[in-house]
Amino acid sequence: MVGFVLGHGVLFFLLLATIIRAYPAERLIAFDFLRRGQVFVSLSFTGLFYNLGLWADKFVFWLNPDTSAAVIGPLRASAIYDLPIFLAHLSIIPGMAVFLLRMETDFAERHALFYRLIREGASLRRLMTAKDNLVASARQCIYDIVKIQGFTVVLLFAAGEHLLRWFGISPLYRILLNVDVLATGVQVILITILGILFYFDQRRVTLLLSIGFALCNFIFSAITQHLGPAFYGYGFALSVLLTTIVGAAILSRKLDKLEYETFMLQQAAI
Repeated sequence: MVGFVLGHGVLFFLLLATIIRAYPAERLIAFDFLRRGQVFVSLSFTGLFYNLGLWADKFVFWLNPDTSAAVIGPLRASAIYDLPIFLAHLSIIPGMAVFLLRMETDFAERHALFYRLIREGASLRRLMTAKDNLVASARQCIYDIVKIQGFTVVLLFAAGEHLLRWFGISPLYRILLNVDVLATGVQVILITILGILFYFDQRRVTLLLSIGFALCNFIFSAITQHLGPAFYGYGFALSVLLTTIVGAAILSRKLDKLEYETFMLQQAAI
């Protein structure tokens, strides 16, 4: 726990120093973010429910005495579940690297260009070209993540048994590890979809997706506990997959109707 806190502390202050250097200001601290017009409560709840969704299956296993053991005070751990899901979450590093690279460079630039052309009153042809490039960038971002993360999943499927032995875990956990690795791979796609929806200010949609993810993970994980050890991990996998499919459908419709929603759903200036 001390190492965890120290690691996050170092990352926080390094990133804070980078932000201060990149965005110099006349005042060190300002409280403008507390103004009502700049407070978006839905973002707080989106973060809450999404992270609750990520931890829901762990809570289900920890709260069940048959699948957990006491560690310190109220803290519990599940020997059968915690380490495989931890190793699976490490496998998202390649996909997250592609996510950050694509989202914060190619997609972000084309997103900014599209709305800048709208503000500058560009011609319809230029707007439609910019819109097509933006949509292509969003879809290419998802395709690249699928390719990279898919390769990582296949690699871990092949090396899963050796990886478990290296950590001193029984090879009997291999099926659970494979399910978790596949689920976390889909989770990267879900993160990408949510990130793109955030760019389009779809706060209500992302909140509903996060709530649905959390509820599904709680319910499905509880069901797998009753079904037995052979089904462990499938609750998390099914909840991530279902949320990703719904999110992808919503995003696809959003991209197809981007110019309509941009122009026709805005309030007319008087």
